[in-house]
Parts: sequence; C-alpha cells; structure tokens
Amino acid sequence: MADENKMQQQLGEIGLRYLKRTLGEISTLRDLLAKLRAGEAERLKDIEHLSHKIHGSGAMFGFDHLSSQAREIEIVAGSEPDSPDLHSKLELHIAGLENAAAAAAKERGVQ
Repeated sequence: MADENKMQQQLGEIGLRYLKRTLGEISTLRDLLAKLRAGEAERLKDIEHLSHKIHGSGAMFGFDHLSSQAREIEIVAGSEPDSPDLHSKLELHIAGLENAAAAAAKERGVQ
C-alpha cells in the first residue's frame, strides 16, 4: 500500500510540473501566433506540435478539459491552414486553453 501511495504522490507531482510548464507554454503559443500573423507561415507547424504535446500530456495526467482545449488548437493548426479566419480561431482556442489551465492551477493551488 505504501508503494501505491508513493506512486500516486509522484504522479501528482509530475502532473503539477506539467501544469506549471503548460502555463508557460501558453505564452509560447501566443508568441508563435504573433509570428504567424506577421507572415511566418512555418510557425503553424510549431503551434500544431506544441499543442499536440500539451494535449497528450494533459490527458495522461488527468487534465481532461485542458487537454481537449489543446486538441482544438492542434486540429485547427493541422487541418485548416488556408482558413480565412485561422488566426482568430487559434486565438479563441488559445484563450480557452489559458482559461482551462488557470482553472486547473487555481484548483490545485499552483501559482
């Protein structure tokens, strides 16, 4: 039983590190979006890759809402590169990710 508790504690700690890292990565997503808006089309793949990473890890650590918000970014970045409202869709979903991360952080007492 002690080993199981220790494992749960370790997973919880890893999950909190993921959450803190994700809070920082939201700024990176916003920076990438700004560069995309400035004409750096290759930043779209960077947005897709980073949101994919956030999505997968979030699901693994039980941050389901956060994970689904990251998945929305990934879908838009990967499947709608020629969409006339690409930037606004990405901005909307990045804001959703930010809100989900902030709520998860508040719930867990993470600054």
